[in-house]
Amino acid sequence: MKVSWNELRPPMDGPAPAVLAELRDEELIARVQQGQRRAYDEIVRRYKGRLFSFIIRMVHDHTEAEELTQDTLIRAYVHADKYREIARFSTWIFTIATNLVRNRVRQRKREPHWLVLNPAPEDDEMPVDPPDPHADPSRGIEREELGRLISLATSRIPERYRVPFLLREVEQLSYEEIQRVTGLKLGTVRSRINRARARFRKNIKPLLRNETLLAELELIEAGLAESDGDSETEE
Repeated sequence: MKVSWNELRPPMDGPAPAVLAELRDEELIARVQQGQRRAYDEIVRRYKGRLFSFIIRMVHDHTEAEELTQDTLIRAYVHADKYREIARFSTWIFTIATNLVRNRVRQRKREPHWLVLNPAPEDDEMPVDPPDPHADPSRGIEREELGRLISLATSRIPERYRVPFLLREVEQLSYEEIQRVTGLKLGTVRSRINRARARFRKNIKPLLRNETLLAELELIEAGLAESDGDSETEE
């Protein structure tokens, strides 16, 4: 029988949400270990959207992504006592999510299924940032279109490259954290991210017939390169 995180939570207690919002993830999970329901609520608030955004890019199905997001958060609660602050909480919870996704993908491979050519969810299915009331509407449309094309290009990257790629480029985990999440060697993590980036560029460029979108993508790529600094090396 399926249960939700609402059914698993202990009685309401602990500090008010405004106080918890100031705490680090690691401090929150420590409070969850002490049985504080509000701390768990804050973790759900912080991570539900991030996990869904990551998972749906792997499974390409809204219902499955919702289910796996819920399963991840439930496991984070049930196994909260196993967390130790030797790694960031984000690393730990994305390890749970990655393992669940891998298991689901393996199950799919054992069953016949139709290939989804356009896996991007509908606008109301993807967590988005609140709109800027002062933003230029035309730029909003361009960014929406660019987001759709990025999602499509990303979906065409093989899974073994896509997982570390998304953890790096979307979730901004360090190479060392991705190593812990995936269980790969550090050199393999770097190599797969580099290969995923090359495949992404190969996939996205033919889709960008709009010069404005191409310029937008180049700005994004420049920002990613700057964030990596000198830490990235080709292997």
